[in-house]
Amino acid sequence: MKTMTLPDFLTEAEINEAIAMYRADSSVGFSCRVRDAIIAPNMERINKALGQENDADYLAYCVEYVLSQISK
Repeated sequence: MKTMTLPDFLTEAEINEAIAMYRADSSVGFSCRVRDAIIAPNMERINKALGQENDADYLAYCVEYVLSQISK
């Protein structure tokens, strides 16, 4: 399994946007919102950056997990 970090597939601006979204509302459905607003519109660039086809839902869950861990 390939290890990745958020900067491997998101720009600094996208990470900051995700953080702002998480701070505003980290309730159920956050991963869907981050998927629709940040991940899905950039899948072509993200796939190239990671060197493989990726699932937008999975990446959104990864973002949610990372943000939940750093907010503890």
